[in-house]
Amino acid sequence: MVKKTLAKRKAIYKKVLAKVTPSKSELADEKKLFISIKKEVEGLEGKHSHLEWCGSSARGTHLKGDRDLDLFLMFDKELSEKEFEKEGLRIGKEIFNGGTWEIAYSQHPYVRGVIRGFDVEIVPGYIVKNGFEKKSAVDRSPFHNKFLLEKMKSAQRQDARLLKQFLKGIKAYGADLKNQALPGYGVELLVLKYGSFNKALEKIAKWGEQEIVLLKKRKRKANEDFFTPLIIIDPVDENRNVASALSKEQYERMKIAAKIFLEEPNEKFFFGSTVEIWPKELIQKELAKREFLAIEANFPKNILADLMWGQLRRYLRKATSSLEEKDFVVKKTNLWSDEKKVFYLFELNELKLDKVKKVVGPMKKDKENTKRFLEKKRKILKKYTLEGRVVLEVERKDRAAQKVLEAFVSCSDEEKKGMKNCLKKAKVLSEKDILKHYKGEFAKHLTKYLEGKEFFE
Repeated sequence: MVKKTLAKRKAIYKKVLAKVTPSKSELADEKKLFISIKKEVEGLEGKHSHLEWCGSSARGTHLKGDRDLDLFLMFDKELSEKEFEKEGLRIGKEIFNGGTWEIAYSQHPYVRGVIRGFDVEIVPGYIVKNGFEKKSAVDRSPFHNKFLLEKMKSAQRQDARLLKQFLKGIKAYGADLKNQALPGYGVELLVLKYGSFNKALEKIAKWGEQEIVLLKKRKRKANEDFFTPLIIIDPVDENRNVASALSKEQYERMKIAAKIFLEEPNEKFFFGSTVEIWPKELIQKELAKREFLAIEANFPKNILADLMWGQLRRYLRKATSSLEEKDFVVKKTNLWSDEKKVFYLFELNELKLDKVKKVVGPMKKDKENTKRFLEKKRKILKKYTLEGRVVLEVERKDRAAQKVLEAFVSCSDEEKKGMKNCLKKAKVLSEKDILKHYKGEFAKHLTKYLEGKEFFE
């Protein structure tokens, strides 16, 4: 049985690699474009030193169809920040020769656009001795490249592709804040640490509440500095956790998927599964069994999506707290956006609370605190003593969850521009209102949410 399972896995790996490995012509096109841009940079006057090609495409671990070129324009570390930004943008714009480009923002502004069908980023960075002496976060990138090019074996590059595609299939892969997943560099480090894709999966399946991955010795314990479920210490900068964005939910998804795949290997793990949208009648029936509310808002324009996702999640936590402060039990929350619309989902124990609220006070013999307790402004319906404590039954002011959320939305005083724009036309939706939006990608998301299980379970 074990031999059959291993043979089945190997056959799947071969099939998957045939689908996800870039062709020779794709690899040649990437190299030609880099050489072309490099020559152009070398011919430009300026304060730059040289251009470096970093990222997964430079290391030969990228997936077929990922036509990204991460290029780093390196400057002397003594250059002022003002000149660094100015020169980085000037040269970046010249590279695109009037083509399609835009200014994006990370720690510093940079230029990104399209050249010959490739998504190209020209990111300025400082030349430093090592990752510890960085002046900006991107200064580590050349050291990431050097480390992996020196350490990874040829077969491990293919193993990295397999693990990336596996995590992509279960939606736990990527560096963006939207998915709270594991970035490509982190995936490559796991393969390097464990030796292969298969060994990495075996380890992932056995991870506990928290896993620490070290590729180099470290003086301090990693969990003294980082508190995420997965900690991968960056081998070029021990003060950085490569897996810092990975959420608890995604960490658990990785563990479950790895365990199930090893027991029952199937190609679907690598490419996901199509969500069959439930008929509207079934959704209506399922929603009627539960207590649901939602907030509908617009995803703001001209704001970097990655920055917005952090703000959206913070707002979800605040909205949830507003309900809990009024004694509502929030069973589950969910956030969805196609970066046009935003929907916050709240599943509660009940939408309307009892008129009467029981408040347990101090011990009756504690005269001073009892006096303060009784002096608070509220409509007391009943007062009695229970097990030596003063107990009041008071009239509850906020009984309807929808009204609590509506008050929260209307009174939200968000300072950040993104959330301000997002909430301009925000409104609270009842179950019937949610059904009106049941279409397209949101319909797929709601179906998956109500099913309550992963496609691989």
